[in-house]
Formats: sequence, C-alpha cells, structure tokens
Amino acid sequence: MFNKCLAIVAVAFIAVGCRSAGQSPRVDMATARATALKEVPGTVRGEKIETEDGKTIYSFEIKPAEEKGKIIKEVNVSADTGKVVGIETETD
Repeated sequence: MFNKCLAIVAVAFIAVGCRSAGQSPRVDMATARATALKEVPGTVRGEKIETEDGKTIYSFEIKPAEEKGKIIKEVNVSADTGKVVGIETETD
C-alpha cells in the first residue's frame, strides 16, 4: 500500500513539473478572449500569451465599447485557470 501511495505522489510531482516546464495552457486563447471581453466589452486591438512572475497569462488590449477617447484596457487572463488576474488602463 505504501508503494502504491508513493507512486501516486511521484506521478503528481512529475505532472506538476511538466506543467511548469512549458506544457500547453489549460485554457485556450479563444476562451480567454471571451472571458476578457465579458469583463471589458469592446474591440480586441492586440493579444498575446506571455509569462509574468512565473505564470502564463493571456494579455488582451481592448478598446472599451463605451470609451470615446484613447483609453485601452489591458486585461490579463490566467492560462491555467481562465480567470481574470489583472486589468490595467492605458492610453492609445
């Protein structure tokens, strides 16, 4: 029984190591984009996947629908959880 538990723990550590070693994100770009646009409705001006503080995120530059000026919102979505992890306001 101990060996079986040890094997399960070893597999879990290997799986975590593979995820952090650059494996594919759990959330795809289209899903992350939909999440970002739900948070900030508008037009996507740019999008990319990047690593910040050791975490993989999707970053979307969105021109808010209700905004008349040169304001752009940068919405960051976790590639692991699909949740919004940050919103910043920038000028165009």
